[in-house]
Amino acid sequence: MAPVAQKKNLKMHKKLLLDVIKKQAGSLEKAILEGVMNAVEAMSNEVKLELIVVEDKAILTIKDDGIGITTEKELVEHFETFGTPHSEDENVIWKQFRMGRGQMFAFGYNTWRTSTFKMEVDIEKWGLTYHLTKNLPYVDGCDITIELYKNPIGGYTYPTIDSLKDSIRTQIEFVQTPIYFNGEQLSTPPQDLSGWTYEDENAYYLFNAGDGVKIYNLGAFVKKIDAYRAGTSGVIVSKKRLDVNFARNDIQSDCPVFEEIDKIIIKNRVNKATKKKYVAMTDYERYALLKDLRDAVQPLYNLKGKRIFKTAQGKWYSLNMILNNHQPWTFTPEGCRIADTVMENGQALCLSEDILNFLNYSGKRYDFFRWLLNAQRKRSYIGYIDKDLEIKVKLYIPYDEKELDSFETSSKCLTDGFSEEFSILPHNKLTIVEKRIIEVLQSFRCWDGRAINIGVSDACAAWTDGNSHITIERSFLRKKSLRYDRDIVRLFNILTHELAHDDKTDGSHMHGPQFYERFYEIIFSYDSPFVHATRFKTYMENAKMEEKKKKIIEKQKAKEKEIKNKLGVESEK
Repeated sequence: MAPVAQKKNLKMHKKLLLDVIKKQAGSLEKAILEGVMNAVEAMSNEVKLELIVVEDKAILTIKDDGIGITTEKELVEHFETFGTPHSEDENVIWKQFRMGRGQMFAFGYNTWRTSTFKMEVDIEKWGLTYHLTKNLPYVDGCDITIELYKNPIGGYTYPTIDSLKDSIRTQIEFVQTPIYFNGEQLSTPPQDLSGWTYEDENAYYLFNAGDGVKIYNLGAFVKKIDAYRAGTSGVIVSKKRLDVNFARNDIQSDCPVFEEIDKIIIKNRVNKATKKKYVAMTDYERYALLKDLRDAVQPLYNLKGKRIFKTAQGKWYSLNMILNNHQPWTFTPEGCRIADTVMENGQALCLSEDILNFLNYSGKRYDFFRWLLNAQRKRSYIGYIDKDLEIKVKLYIPYDEKELDSFETSSKCLTDGFSEEFSILPHNKLTIVEKRIIEVLQSFRCWDGRAINIGVSDACAAWTDGNSHITIERSFLRKKSLRYDRDIVRLFNILTHELAHDDKTDGSHMHGPQFYERFYEIIFSYDSPFVHATRFKTYMENAKMEEKKKKIIEKQKAKEKEIKNKLGVESEK
């Protein structure tokens, strides 16, 4: 048979429409947002939301005073049929797909009353079949009642009605039309608010607030951009419609409005990066600038002096500092005790492995900085640092034996000579001076009930189990001359540091917000260890004098005993 060419149309299976209905919205508040958006586009003056929970049943209502559905033709095109294109005479604010009502269908048995119609949808029982009743008493606007398939209150997502209210507020916070939930207005038009950082023809911008950047499409929430990706935090409310995806929870990469908005986000980062005065940065701002360096979003001269490289100790270095540091260097796990000791001793620079993970770098670690600056090289001439980069390659040292196995140019690794063993010395193995130090320290009641010990480890200067003891490493202690105030302060600093940990530190050595909160609480407390540090030298001298007196007394007693024994022997003769 001869070949036959045909033109045929692609089709949609019924199951696909069911999936579209059931799987658009991942949360109840997103489904409610769709109901609100439909009501606002119907030119409502206000939208009223209400949730009633009786025993284990929950009923959600969405009421508006908009134009509703007035003809059966509209009902077929706008309610019954999914995906009907929008006509030019419609009030289009967010409308793109005419699929959103399916999100409400997914959460419960829906009853819609509008004009003289009643539509009932129960996809759990009836699937894609809906029940229509006509010629009922006229109703203004649209009233939607949803008997939820599952009571949402009391679970993990919404422990209380107030928690659901907070989630709804996040979704509709900047919608122009007043939105009420159980009688409380949740929305405020952005133009009625003061304090915006910036405003242009595309959006309202508030920077440096919250823990990420919340994006609102004409007042309706779309997504939150992680702070470390945006390099800032805050709120952006667009004045023009954003091109969003089918589920309305992301913005299309080719959206022209958001392209302009993103330029303002980047400009905010650049302005902060180029300030001549020192400006404290959050971790996410540092990581965002690190990405800007990699992608050449900002030129090298803007960023090379910024402290955006995290060390294993949690400190931050700039590219200039790293290139000018001629110590061996490597990447180690953050909080690594060996890295902490090595850096304290000035033996090597240890950068956090989190940098590699964040930048998705999987190449040879010694070549990291050449890779990092590749896009910068294409953007502008940076040949003046090529020599420094070559030196960094030669100075790299593998972290451990596992990395050493795949390393061609080195036979040593950072962990050579280090063990992970930690041992506490028994009291009878301590020297006289060590016993004196322990006795004096233990006399200060500022250690939260923890015993002060001396131990042996080549990985750290001190450690704790977070509960019963703080142990000072013997070799660290022997390097300190406790006749000098600076060494006494160093000793008390490290003891206070360990006291601030409420977990074990003989392995990793992490410092989160709770640690710093606890640390500052200790140093500013009435019974701070540093209060006792001023008395340590005196107590040590007194203890030494007491030991001498004790020895003199013991010698006198021994002499007296010797004399008595001698006299006793002579009297017997």
